[in-house]
Order: sequence, then C-alpha cells, then structure tokens
Amino acid sequence: MSVPIDATFKGVTPMFCGGAAPRSAELRIASFKGVLRYWWRALAWPRYMGDLALIQKLEEQLFGSAKGGQSRVMMWLQPSDGDLSRVHQGSVLRIPGIGAPVGHGARYLGYGVMEAFDSQRRGTRSGQLTRACLQAPFEFTVRMRVRRPRNGDEDLEFAELELLCGALAAMGVFGGMGAKSRKGYGSTALRSLQVNGRQCWDAPGSVNDLKMCLQHLWPEWKNEELPEYTAFSVNARHILVFGDVASPLDLLDRIGRELVRYRSWGRNGKILGNVDSERNFRFDHNLMKRWHRDRHPRRIAFGLPHNYGWKHSQRVGPKDRGIDRRASPLFIHIHECGDKPVAVLSFLPARFLPKGKSLISVGGQAVKQRADHDLYRPIHEFFDRLLGRGPTRLREALQAIEVRAQ
Repeated sequence: MSVPIDATFKGVTPMFCGGAAPRSAELRIASFKGVLRYWWRALAWPRYMGDLALIQKLEEQLFGSAKGGQSRVMMWLQPSDGDLSRVHQGSVLRIPGIGAPVGHGARYLGYGVMEAFDSQRRGTRSGQLTRACLQAPFEFTVRMRVRRPRNGDEDLEFAELELLCGALAAMGVFGGMGAKSRKGYGSTALRSLQVNGRQCWDAPGSVNDLKMCLQHLWPEWKNEELPEYTAFSVNARHILVFGDVASPLDLLDRIGRELVRYRSWGRNGKILGNVDSERNFRFDHNLMKRWHRDRHPRRIAFGLPHNYGWKHSQRVGPKDRGIDRRASPLFIHIHECGDKPVAVLSFLPARFLPKGKSLISVGGQAVKQRADHDLYRPIHEFFDRLLGRGPTRLREALQAIEVRAQ
C-alpha cells in the first residue's frame, strides 16, 4: 500500500537547472528530489530536537541510501502542457514583455551564470548567459507515491507524511531549484498539494496569506543553540518584501540593487553603473590593503569564498582542509500572490564552519573565525535596512514586513 501525493509548482524566475547535455537546461526529477531532501533536513532539525543520528536514520529510511536501501518515496515529474521555453547559453537574459536586458541587481545576484557588464575585450554583453536556463513562468507537477513503513506503525506513517508535506511547502515558499537558487533564481512557488486526493494547500492570494503560511511552518522547538547545519531554528528570520513592481524579475533586480548598495565598495567609488558607493564596509576594504591581517572581513557572513581582487593574496575562504566553501545562509525566494510578486528573504543561521575547522584564510594568512552570533551581524543589519530601521538607509521603493512566530 502507498499514499499518493501530488504537488504542483510554478517556476516564477528563470531556472538554471542543468541537464544531461552540458549546454542544455532541463527540469529533472533528480534535481527536485535533492532539493526536497534539503528542505526535509531543514525542518527535521527542530522536529527531532537536533538529534543528528536520528535525523540521518529517518532520512535514509524515507529517501533511501546505499546503506538503507531503496527510497520509499517514488516520484514522477510531469511538466505542464506545452514546451518549456529556454534561454540558451550565449543569449542575453531579458525581461519578459519588455525585451530589455535584466538590470544590474539581477545580474549581481546571477554572478556565475551570466555576465554582469559589457566587455569589449571578451566580446560579451550585460546579462549574457554563461549557462542555459528555463524561462519563467512555467508549471510542473510532481506525483509521489509513499510506501507505508514495513512495520505498519501508523504514528510513524503520520509523522513521515506530515514532515514530507512540510518539506514540499517549505520548498514552495522559501526555496527553488538549480544554480543561484539561494539568490532568487529558479524560485518554485507551491500552487497545489493533494494527499490521498484531498487538497491540503491553498496558494496564498495576498501578502497576509503568505505571512500565515510562513508562520505555520515556524518550529516549535525553542532551543537557542545554532543548528549544526542550515536548518530552521528559533534564530531564523524571515521578511516579506514587496512594492509597485512590474514582474518577479523586476522585484529580484531591486533586491539585488539594494544588496549591492549595502555590500559593495565599488570601483573608483561607483556601483550600479554610475552610482556613488555607500562604503559601508570600510574595515573590510582597508583590511585587504594591509600586509598583516589579524581579523577576517565582516562580509564573510554572506558566504565563502569571495575575492577582493584577482590575486591570491586578496582571496578569503576556509583555511582547513576538507572544506573550500560555505554557502550563504541568506535565501531569496520570489513568490506570487495572485499577480503580485512578493520576495521571501530568509536568514537560516547555523554553525558557520564545522567543529574543529574555525580558521579563515585571509589572503593566505590564517585568522580565527569570530563567534557565530557576532559574525552574522551584517545579515541582521541588511534585514533591518529593508525594514527601515537599520544603520543604513533603504533606497529602493520597497516595503517589508517581518514574519514572527504566532
């Protein structure tokens, strides 16, 4: 016996999801399953009170592993009627209905999958893709069949289904698929969720509806210690950002522009083409000009590695072997409430680096990482900026509200 689950998602922003051919973009069930497991783990941390051994055991039992055997969740992906539209590698990503290349902020958030600026030397254009993407909007449905536990434990079955549906909802309001999904690309908005033929999800039609959806997923476990991996906890923050914007890409561009204003020192004091830089992180800039560095830049809170120039002496990243990067704990998801795009910005703090690996290489010089709660202050400051109460001033015409536990 198995329980049927059907989940329908809408791709709201261009999705950089790779296919079998290196230059193609495809919607793949393997990619979906990987993302679903990620959000399952994020919710499992507070559900099972940080018991890593139990979380790993339950994940293997449900999703399968080399040691635990075949997954009990079978999945099939069904795209909506009609061919998926693609923007091919080498083409310029443009705003649908307008035709202009995506703006500075959207290109900044797409660093690594598209060109940020025109370059005569390299013969590239602003917004030119370095890998193909699926153009939004599009819909797809994932049909799932969950085999019941062998021991017939009804309590275990109910807990499994509840957490699995929670992971589908979390993916549909916080996350996305493909490269740069933490930066708002490939955002997947959950439109419908049916379990055993019964509708279990109402797509939010307003900002307030979306706020209540996020509150419903708020963890009940109130332990204030940071998780060992990126997960929901009492330390997480979520804000909804919206405004008078024309499209999801327009909203993503505005958030990107605000992040550039907050983070970037600029070149010759200029950012976003020809805008004066705010120079908020003067310490970071001056630190990388010094020969001796006894501290790391404050902006490592947004993830590692990052570069302050082309030379090795200007690279900042984890120092210890076995770890070469730390993904950003800041997630940007673009949702749609009716025809209104709304951004969900989530800060999911966890231990920044694994235990015993707390050294940061600052241009080859090893320095000790700051305490996690102190290290994450720049992200709190950015959230407060968007909310209109931070030490730096919001400049885009945007509104933001913070989501708090009920």
